[in-house]
Amino acid sequence: MAENSSDVIESLVNLKITGDDEMDVSNSDDKSKQKKDDISDDDNPDKSSAFADEDCVICLDKLTDAKTLKKCSHSFCTLCIDQHFKNTPHCPVCFTVYGIKTGNQPKDGYMDAKVNQKIQLPGYEGHGAIVLYYSFFDGIQTEEHPNPGRPYFGTNRTAYLPNTSEGQKVLRLLKEAFKRRLVFTVGSSRTTGCDNVVTWNDIHHKTNTCGGTEEFGYPDSTYLRRVQEELAAHGVTEESILQN
Repeated sequence: MAENSSDVIESLVNLKITGDDEMDVSNSDDKSKQKKDDISDDDNPDKSSAFADEDCVICLDKLTDAKTLKKCSHSFCTLCIDQHFKNTPHCPVCFTVYGIKTGNQPKDGYMDAKVNQKIQLPGYEGHGAIVLYYSFFDGIQTEEHPNPGRPYFGTNRTAYLPNTSEGQKVLRLLKEAFKRRLVFTVGSSRTTGCDNVVTWNDIHHKTNTCGGTEEFGYPDSTYLRRVQEELAAHGVTEESILQN
């Protein structure tokens, strides 16, 4: 059976998250908060010669007034990387995330999660399932969406996680990703081809309990690892949650 699900999972699954839930995320044009310690100007007094033969991958010209990112050590023109971080808070070379990344998921979204012990996911028999519910109303696109001022169509989605310790960890990460408006976006649906709809945003979910990978279901022995990698690519890790 699942690990003491009546106690451990209760605080996780009896959650209802809406776009109105507050986060400690800047509402500035940068869409992120960045720690100055993570990004530094090169302290080499002869830095012009140190980077003389290097090109900036953003402007494709020689590095000017080089700035080096501390986590990954990639260097860029100061003006180039500062402008880049106004749009997205990750390194353009290796995608290491700096600060907190937020998306353009509609703010009126709703997330809920409950444990159903009657659902047995192939590969995780005996644990029950965490059932995720997402709901978005129709709305009007804002400046952060592809077609500002035009309507978009909402959606209702259901997904499944095994009620194991790792499944509970993924739930915590998905909860945080939803608060950061990263789980959904407004655009074209890959499954229906329709435009101006609320659709998944590159964080894969299991929308069926069975059928394997071809049917977006279980069994899939590597899914929990893969979805954690996708969340990490958006900067959503347990470490980032603790730092908030």
